[in-house]
Amino acid sequence: MKHTMRTMIGTRLLPLLLLAAFGFLSCASLPPAPADTRIVIFHSNDIHGKIDNYAKVAAIIAAERKSGVEVFYFCAGDNFTGNPVIDQYVPPGEPMLELLNRLGLDLLCPGNHEFDFGLENLKEFAARARFPFVCANIQAGDLLPLLRPSLVLATKSGVKLAVFGLIQIEAGNGLPSTHPDKVKGLVFSEPLAKAREFKSLRAGNHVLIGLTHLGYEDDLRLARQMPELDLIIGAHSHTRVDPAETVNGVLVAQAGSDNKFLGRVDLLVRGGRVVEKKGGLIALNGPMAEDAAIKGMIDRFNRNPAFAKVIVTAPLAIAGKEALGSLMTDAMCHAHGLDIAFQNGGGIRLNRLPQQITIKDIYTLDPFGNQVVEIVMTPAEIRGLIKNSFEKGGNIDLQVSGISYVVRTDAARQIKEIRLSAADGMPLDENRQFKVGISSYVVSAYDFSHQDPGRSLQSTTAEALIRYLQSGVDLNVYRDVRRAFWEKTTDQLRP
Repeated sequence: MKHTMRTMIGTRLLPLLLLAAFGFLSCASLPPAPADTRIVIFHSNDIHGKIDNYAKVAAIIAAERKSGVEVFYFCAGDNFTGNPVIDQYVPPGEPMLELLNRLGLDLLCPGNHEFDFGLENLKEFAARARFPFVCANIQAGDLLPLLRPSLVLATKSGVKLAVFGLIQIEAGNGLPSTHPDKVKGLVFSEPLAKAREFKSLRAGNHVLIGLTHLGYEDDLRLARQMPELDLIIGAHSHTRVDPAETVNGVLVAQAGSDNKFLGRVDLLVRGGRVVEKKGGLIALNGPMAEDAAIKGMIDRFNRNPAFAKVIVTAPLAIAGKEALGSLMTDAMCHAHGLDIAFQNGGGIRLNRLPQQITIKDIYTLDPFGNQVVEIVMTPAEIRGLIKNSFEKGGNIDLQVSGISYVVRTDAARQIKEIRLSAADGMPLDENRQFKVGISSYVVSAYDFSHQDPGRSLQSTTAEALIRYLQSGVDLNVYRDVRRAFWEKTTDQLRP
């Protein structure tokens, strides 16, 4: 389905690509600008394995290509993690690769979840992809040899589009939001500072685009600092920007998440520059035309009887972060004889488990394959973990089993006290040590002190949950459960 009339500079003209990627093309190298060129850029982001609407996406793009305008299709990252049909496939992510190749994707900026299956898997994915990867603030070397900082695409009429990629990093560790072990050996730089190095691409090209996995707020900051850009196509925050927003003369677009929308940007290039631009979202719900070949591929990937197996029929649907997090942590304690367990909010990937809970539901709720790690901790060390988790996002993050806790802050969200209570409501014994279960992601990504280095229990958090549900536990306890609390006060705290 690749549009055969346009040219991607670099696949056939590698030396020119290398020059363009580092901004060395001069104004003199620019061909005479065509009188008028209309360009349509379709874009997706944060698909998280939700492939069912791709047949509609394919039909929309194919119809536009037949109209005669110049058409591109970009992806701003996070194709993995969220659907076991994709995540549990061997090799992981293979269905997504086959679909994106067939869709004729032109360009991808990796998001943090592209790394969830490890560098070797991503390296192989990139090697077999029929589309290039761009990201300027990753130094990868031989670990991801096909990753480029930027790329120039050209229309059949000679309009040149320069695109550079950017990925978010966490303030604490300077890494994207994935397990640190998954990006070991890569070097990440601050994305907004790195973007300034690509202002020079403006001079040698008709259109300048940032394809980013930063989040909506950072896209706005990028637009304010870099008016040289014509367009930012973003991701990470799952923001529905409809219509696309113009900030400092830069059009900022993002298409929500989970393949519920397809983004569309229309550009008119005249006299060597963009003179008109607009963007919006196409809702993919409801009946519409579908590409039969893509639909057949999707149906084939979805036919996996193992995922349809019902583990348990619950007396209620279990909904909300508190209930689901309590369920997941209770499962860790039950499976491994732990005193206490914690689950970070970002690792809870569903809002609701239905009454008939299947294998697919579990791996959608908990898709990361994180190991359960046991650490012997004192109450003071437990408070340190809770403090770090709260300060990362300014809110309750960790759900818990075995205890309850209250974070008390002032109006500015500065922590004044963390109260720990045992399951019976009494204050936690400050003289005891406790066997605490935490996912391997939290151990690696959160900053907290613990004298015991910990040990992997050689079981994933999802496996613990399956065993717990199969044990016949009474699930009515998750009807209305909450164990982590935040109290904001301006009162003087008691001594």
